[in-house]
Amino acid sequence: METGLIIGADEFFGLTLCEYMMKEGIQVDITYPKEQSEEQKMLLEERMMWLGRNDLVRVIDGQDRKEAYDLIFFQSDDSMNRETDFEAKHGIYHLFYEEPESHSHEQSVPVVILPRMFGPWTLHEERRIKDDHTFFVEDVAKELLKWARTDQRQEMIHQLKVERQTGDKQAEEIIAEWKRQNSTFFDKKQE
Repeated sequence: METGLIIGADEFFGLTLCEYMMKEGIQVDITYPKEQSEEQKMLLEERMMWLGRNDLVRVIDGQDRKEAYDLIFFQSDDSMNRETDFEAKHGIYHLFYEEPESHSHEQSVPVVILPRMFGPWTLHEERRIKDDHTFFVEDVAKELLKWARTDQRQEMIHQLKVERQTGDKQAEEIIAEWKRQNSTFFDKKQE
């Protein structure tokens, strides 16, 4: 069975990537920073209750990890987690929402720049930016996993290209289902 590790799965993209990897039948281990805001804690608790019902995911700390994974994604620069501490058969990648200001020559793993996204955290319809450069979060997760599984990964900084696959109506239905699953969080957020 293919395995994956997401370090810093405390943002919607990390959780969406985890969900998508599970859909693909990948065993996923996730970690997230120990220091979180109350909002992050509340959201993660609700999302983890749903994810925890699936035997393809587990929350780990450093001691619980496997010796090697097929794919590793970093969304955290937590000093406790260093790239050299992990092994991946197919690749280790840092995920960023915008290109880092400094391009370090000592960058030891490739950086993937993700496009702008919308998803369940965009609570008000009028605040959702749906244009040619903004993509539904699950489409981004799908493209990232497809790209990471290929042999064409040679550049140290890669701008992820995403093809729109989820229409606005379908995205709204998925967002409504996420809100239903996490109703306590979203109800409190609306107050």
